[in-house]
Amino acid sequence: MKKKKQHKQLKIIYFFIFAFLLGFFYTLLVYQGIWTKITTGLKDIPIWAYPLWILFSFYLTLTLHELGHFFSFIFQKVKVRAIYITIFIFHKTQKGWRLSINPKLWVLFGGLVVPELGEIKDEETYQKKIKAFANSLMTAPIVTITFLVLSIVSTILITIFSTNETLIGIFVLNTLFIALLSTIYIYTFKLSNPLFYGDFVAYKHMRTHEVFQLVQLSQYTVFSLEESSETETFLLNKTTHVLRNLTINNTLFHTLLVTQYLETILNGDYPIDSDVDQKLRKLNIQSYLRNEHGFMLANDLALYFYKQKDVEKAYQIILQVYAKSYPKLNEKLVKYMRNKSFHLLHLEDHQAFLLDKENIYIGAIWIFDRLIDPYQDIEQQHKPLPYVPYVCEIPEEKVEENKKSDTVA
Repeated sequence: MKKKKQHKQLKIIYFFIFAFLLGFFYTLLVYQGIWTKITTGLKDIPIWAYPLWILFSFYLTLTLHELGHFFSFIFQKVKVRAIYITIFIFHKTQKGWRLSINPKLWVLFGGLVVPELGEIKDEETYQKKIKAFANSLMTAPIVTITFLVLSIVSTILITIFSTNETLIGIFVLNTLFIALLSTIYIYTFKLSNPLFYGDFVAYKHMRTHEVFQLVQLSQYTVFSLEESSETETFLLNKTTHVLRNLTINNTLFHTLLVTQYLETILNGDYPIDSDVDQKLRKLNIQSYLRNEHGFMLANDLALYFYKQKDVEKAYQIILQVYAKSYPKLNEKLVKYMRNKSFHLLHLEDHQAFLLDKENIYIGAIWIFDRLIDPYQDIEQQHKPLPYVPYVCEIPEEKVEENKKSDTVA
């Protein structure tokens, strides 16, 4: 209670300080004739131009922010595969850089830089990539804040020393929008939820969170123009090492890490780590069926055990997964995953269903359709696993009991 009272008192004090400073500077502007310059300059700008200035300020601040990420990677000798600025995609192909436009990307309402991490063969390279990623995450906010400060300072100087009222109006209007947008950006840098991490939060995780680091680097390796089996092997070994020493839970990045491990095992010819295998056998399947990523993990886990020829465990999991409905999950996802899993486990034939792209659930991967073909990668995963007969051994004592009962009959 005492802390709440002190916090409330501080808010009141801050309010009066802000009100005093606002009144002081307003009086100063009026007394010096600067306020007249500003209002006259703003009146010189037609109303229809305001939306254009908002759009201009939005793209200017967003582009500078993303260029902060971009050049940070470049200066650290990490190649970049693509830079997204709302619906505009500048991406690198085998033939050079290209510009694409995808109107659906408005849903992002922002930008994105996709690094091309290249080969990661050893721990030294791995740590360098983590450092480059972390520095990039911090550089962009610094660019945003620096540009905001420069905009304010330049506008103040123009307002004081210029006699061109229209120019003053343009600078003031532009800086107002830049300040508003930059404030929103700065606010989001500190936000986080299970699916979104602001730059400041992501930077902290990239410096300290081993699972976050591994998941991020593993995900971004798919955007490399050249595949590397050595990178895949290194990351699998790294993932195995982390999982051995990890108390696995159903949080997002633990789920993603386990899923990456399972899919690498399913799609390649790698030995099974016995320690990790024991941990996977103890997972509480029900706790993963509350969201999309956990639901996909549960399906992959059934396929994983089937590949290990533990058919009973595989069927046990898949029947447990589909013993109920999932109204909170995407209907297309549930149907696709069910038919895919039952097909791969030789329980049902869904070849025709899986050949139709309209039935395939790709989630948010469509965002990167200029960089990779999501359907090509997914279609490779539709081949049924090598058939394993489901044999149930009957104990000898049970056989003897059956023989006796048959004799009596």
